[in-house]
Amino acid sequence: MNSKKSVQIGDVFATPLPMNKYGAVKILGIIERSYLLGITSYIDEKLPTIESKSVRQTLITESIVDGLEKPLFEWVNGRVPKELIFIGNIPLTTNEIGVESNIYAGDWSKDCGIEVYYEWRRKMDPEGFELEIQREIQEDEAYARRHSISKPKKMMDDQIFWGIISLLDWGEKGEEEIVELAIEELSTFTAWQIRHFEEALCYKLFLLDTIEHAKEMGEYCFSEQNQAFSPDLFLYARCAVVVRGQKVFEDILSNPRKMLKNTEFEALLSLSSEAYYLKKGKEFKYISGCSYETFSNREGWPEGF
Repeated sequence: MNSKKSVQIGDVFATPLPMNKYGAVKILGIIERSYLLGITSYIDEKLPTIESKSVRQTLITESIVDGLEKPLFEWVNGRVPKELIFIGNIPLTTNEIGVESNIYAGDWSKDCGIEVYYEWRRKMDPEGFELEIQREIQEDEAYARRHSISKPKKMMDDQIFWGIISLLDWGEKGEEEIVELAIEELSTFTAWQIRHFEEALCYKLFLLDTIEHAKEMGEYCFSEQNQAFSPDLFLYARCAVVVRGQKVFEDILSNPRKMLKNTEFEALLSLSSEAYYLKKGKEFKYISGCSYETFSNREGWPEGF
């Protein structure tokens, strides 16, 4: 159990990992209640000590973006989880002083440092690890079947989500070029954080999925008489709202009459999958808690749709 009352730069904490193993993280930076963690390469069934050699080594992972091997650092918010165990303090090395990271892992949880377990599994049991990932995907699919699609799962922090959306380059002409910088940025996050981004995106599109917004989308708006209404076009119109940023999104969400007219942005729907492929080199498979498909928001549409 963690008994550390105040966190200092250089503090090292043991972290619980699956299969009765331990990892370790080191505090490399502090900004108010946010902490920069260095994920160490330690993984063993024994609790680490401050003398453990690999506690002093940062986990090195290969970047899918440029193919270079880089140390893994990430920011977390909040208090030290009670499951972490303080094992001592190691002054920062010359290489650790002033390190930077654009990876945000959300609230500080007992799962910080899980990446060393994933790396260990990939090396020791690649086939078993792949099966484990497939089981997680199947559990996500089962979750979607058991629960109403109106309940989101874990989402990316709003500030980080809208920060990624703000990277859309409106100086470019085509949708694919506009989202390129945002894709590159999202690909620097962990695989689970990409899933959390997708969940946040799906939920925002879900919230806009109402008959009142559909009635205000322009030429192909919803009405009893308009046979030209397209559920797909309405989805792309909702995407156009999200890409305009947080202020526009919140304004239109609360006032459907301000819905953007005759505007769409389909490329937003592939942002997560493109980022995941850039990072992992394989297809993005994820079942969100909320569906962004038109008519999914049951409270937003009269019964019968």
